Amino acid sequence: MEMDWKGNMAELGGAFMLSWVVLGMGGSGVGTLIGAATLAVAWMAFSGAHLLPVVTWCHMMTGDMSDTEGNWMANGMRLVFQALGALVAVLLMTEAGSLDTPTFVAPEMWVADMGSMMWPVITMMAVGAVWWQIHTRCDSEWVSALGLMALSGVGIHLDGGHMMGSMLADGGTQVADVVVDWIMNGLVVGLGALLGMKIDEMIPDGDDTSAE
Repeated sequence: MEMDWKGNMAELGGAFMLSWVVLGMGGSGVGTLIGAATLAVAWMAFSGAHLLPVVTWCHMMTGDMSDTEGNWMANGMRLVFQALGALVAVLLMTEAGSLDTPTFVAPEMWVADMGSMMWPVITMMAVGAVWWQIHTRCDSEWVSALGLMALSGVGIHLDGGHMMGSMLADGGTQVADVVVDWIMNGLVVGLGALLGMKIDEMIPDGDDTSAE
């Protein structure tokens, strides 16, 4: 597979910018008005970049599942460069150190019994379905970012790249917890995006009704 250096460097630069804001705002994150504005600006500045792992996972799940190189490997590299961009931000903000406090604790729902997992997972899938329709239907980065902010209070981690970068800077002390959530959080939201896309495809357009 030929490396998309331009696209991957856009991911790195945008993720660096977002992580800098997450750290500079004391961890308030992308799901705030300032965070959403920063995300919209970053999307415009780094055109074509996903910047957030959940966005990349949505592209993976709604893309060609059989395309190993074009879908899975290309998007996988985007995830890697998002983590690298966040890592650079953490190292600069901490002067080549790590964050003083644990950056992440994996949510209990990923290791809990199926009954307690069901509703949080369904909620996250519903959010993925709704937001992906907003993201793919609207040409404005501002609308997409504000939509993501509005739907962010349901346990979805929008700063997964920052968590990965922080974990790497900390020497991988929480690698299991962070990686499990990084995968599961994005996968569930991506499945929701896929579900929303399939539902939209099944709904006939108003102009498709045949004349009697």
